[in-house]
Amino acid sequence: MACNMNEECFHPDLPEISRKRARKLMSSEFVVTTGIELESLSPESAVVSMPLKGRRNSIETGHGGAIFTLADEAFALSSNLGNDVWVALSCNISYHRPALGDRITATSRQINSTRNHALYEVLIHDNDRHVATFQGLAVRLDPDRKR
Repeated sequence: MACNMNEECFHPDLPEISRKRARKLMSSEFVVTTGIELESLSPESAVVSMPLKGRRNSIETGHGGAIFTLADEAFALSSNLGNDVWVALSCNISYHRPALGDRITATSRQINSTRNHALYEVLIHDNDRHVATFQGLAVRLDPDRKR
């Protein structure tokens, strides 16, 4: 169940900078438009969900683009829990079975990291069915470089 960005969304050990960044990510126009909601955020994982109503393809299963979008948001949240800003360098997704339910959930966790790169895995579920696996490679932005 979505927590509506209340304090109950955040693990007690999560620093205020991470909470602030999560609120900013979750309030972007795109995220609000897609209906993505935060379930929980901890130092180890980010969990987001989205209803599938209005996000189905022509054969009435969850649209692959909607599934990717949800996974990408979980990836963005979990890769930006510290002081540095991280952005996607590369992402891929494997669809294992169709999403048939009313709501999908994505859980992201870090697999490995170096000083400037980090790998994340996002598992997407339709109720208790594993429907897709997303991998994202993030790169740390240099805070001194002008964009």
